[in-house]
Amino acid sequence: MGEAVSNSLPLNIVTLFIPVLFFFLGLNSNLDEVKKLFLNKTPLAYGVVIQILTLPLIGFATYAIFRNTIFSLAAVIVLIVPGGHISGLLTHIKKGNVPLSVLLTSTTSILSPVTIVFWLTVISSQANNYRVDITNSFIQLVIFVLSPFVLGIIFKNKFKKLTNTIFKPLDIFLKILIVLVSIWTPIDLRIYILEYLQEGLFVACFSIIMVFFVSRIIINNSKLDLINAKTLQIEALCQNFPIVLGISLAIEIPEVAIYGIIYYLVSTIFALIYAFTKKY
Repeated sequence: MGEAVSNSLPLNIVTLFIPVLFFFLGLNSNLDEVKKLFLNKTPLAYGVVIQILTLPLIGFATYAIFRNTIFSLAAVIVLIVPGGHISGLLTHIKKGNVPLSVLLTSTTSILSPVTIVFWLTVISSQANNYRVDITNSFIQLVIFVLSPFVLGIIFKNKFKKLTNTIFKPLDIFLKILIVLVSIWTPIDLRIYILEYLQEGLFVACFSIIMVFFVSRIIINNSKLDLINAKTLQIEALCQNFPIVLGISLAIEIPEVAIYGIIYYLVSTIFALIYAFTKKY
């Protein structure tokens, strides 16, 4: 499995384009909308808490329950990454607060070099068979995630005309890339996905159900308005699939990629069903 994942062409392609994804996210950040949202900090605060604290803790609960499965570590790692880009589209479908969705994805992405390394360190203290190089992991995340994101914000403000020219083609390219990788990767690794599908589905379904109900309890108790509540619920269900695949290669744990694919497919179906339902 390890060799197949390391040599997987779609996995290596998506890893190369992670900086481009975060550069685009920087281009997509609207500072005026950010300022408006920061005036009402409550929805953002709850969203960040759910993403960087609640989801990892659910991951550790899943790890404790399924400690003897091949995907025990992967269940944690999938839930420590920032929110996924698909959340903005699903928030739009659900008639939620799209600027809040974008800001949450941006905020968790900015924090991810610190939060991912922190949780990887916690994982390494709990798992005897895994150790993390904190310095190397932090440097990689700064280079591949934080720096491109900040560069995108600077580029947007310094070169507005050029940003307007490249934004739409880059948006189309990245959407095609994500769709291509989402289809190609499962096909490329189908032997291992099919071999571990039942085990992966069981862990992923348990994790997603936990995410939905725990985040919903937090959101309901927050007394947020319905639009923001819908947005936070969508965000909780969407993890950054390319980052999961990139981490799998970086820390050389192939099970993370296999589980990441299974989790991504199941969570996308779950999030789509939620987005198209009329009820909260």
